[in-house]
Amino acid sequence: MNRKYAVTAVVILLVVGTAAVGQGWAHQHRRWGMDGLIDHHMAQMAWRLDLNDSQRQQVKALVAAEKPNIKNLVQQLAATHQQMLTATQKGQFDDAKVRAIANQEAQTIAELIVTKQQLQSKVYSLLTPVQQAKFDQMQQRHLDHMQKRMGTTSKP
Repeated sequence: MNRKYAVTAVVILLVVGTAAVGQGWAHQHRRWGMDGLIDHHMAQMAWRLDLNDSQRQQVKALVAAEKPNIKNLVQQLAATHQQMLTATQKGQFDDAKVRAIANQEAQTIAELIVTKQQLQSKVYSLLTPVQQAKFDQMQQRHLDHMQKRMGTTSKP
């Protein structure tokens, strides 16, 4: 049952997140650029997990290898978001067109999630057991926070 709630939460967050992509990503993208945004998130993770220099270099190499793919996916997401805005401007609504665009966005979001999880798995394998425990705690706190905001609770 917990998995059902987690999946539901992710879907809801993705829907809300997609709506914010145009503004949130665009704002951060203007502020730091795509590379800067990814680097910022990686730097925060490295700091929170207290990575050593070797781990930082390995993580940096993993991220650098994925950046072109992530950048491409984000650009695809921005393009479909723009298509959605155009398709629904001035109150117009064509169900088939909106669904087609939404399905394109869903595919791109799915690819972003898979890429993120693959990268996260690779980084996790570089961590010491203590860092892995800290990472697991960070993940659980994030899940607890999401569930609290949604009015659900975590069951072990």
